[in-house]
Amino acid sequence: MEMILPYLVAPDYDFDHFSPIQPKFPNWEKSFVSGKDSPLFKVSHFIHNARPTLVLTRVTFLSQALGPPGNVHGGATAGLIDEVMGVTVWHQNEKCVTEKLELHYGKMLPLQDEAFVFTEIASRETKTLEVHSSVYGKNKTPHVSARGVFHVLSAEQLARLRVAPR
Repeated sequence: MEMILPYLVAPDYDFDHFSPIQPKFPNWEKSFVSGKDSPLFKVSHFIHNARPTLVLTRVTFLSQALGPPGNVHGGATAGLIDEVMGVTVWHQNEKCVTEKLELHYGKMLPLQDEAFVFTEIASRETKTLEVHSSVYGKNKTPHVSARGVFHVLSAEQLARLRVAPR
């Protein structure tokens, strides 16, 4: 029986619709997830030209992300999704941190394969953003879907992080 994944973000595989971006959140270069020296992933992020709340992340899972033999560890996938959701909200100049992350796993992801993560801001409230994310394999099959709730940081919280308010 095949699992139906909730919160799927509709993918757009026409890569001409996307432009490359760099993460805007503080210290991203040092992140163990998508930083320059990540032992888990090689990633690149892109923003959709017509849908600016949609981010595409191309990822290759490296050997340190190993879980079940030959496949990616679910915790590595969770870390990736959390980071990609953060990239998405900070790119919209929303200074947020993860409040809640809900993941749904379908098929296992093969290690060393390229995958595509489509992430989009689904809604915004006064103090929170809801973000959806889906990981698709190279065969365009959805493997993982997620829903994140992100807390919008107050001016005081931003000051403690030494981040300029918007």
